[in-house]
Amino acid sequence: WKDVELEISVLTPSRPIRDPDEIVPGRDGVVLQKGGKSAVFLPQVATEQGWSREEMLDHLSRKAGLPAGAWREGATFSVFQAEVFSEKDVE
Repeated sequence: WKDVELEISVLTPSRPIRDPDEIVPGRDGVVLQKGGKSAVFLPQVATEQGWSREEMLDHLSRKAGLPAGAWREGATFSVFQAEVFSEKDVE
């Protein structure tokens, strides 16, 4: 267990947005819903992976079991922020 790093994300309540252009990678976590399917990414995922907004939404679509690009039509989005605590912060 000495190689395991613990990280906790405390999330704010999510709020719906009208336009995916409102999403700021690295600040916003995203919930995507479409056709009875959904997926979520924490705010840090896009930054850690080096993804643009569009790349993040393509990956999020695939995570939901949809084709990449499915987010462009008929999807709904909610965003949230997170306070991230890590063991590294306490050392």
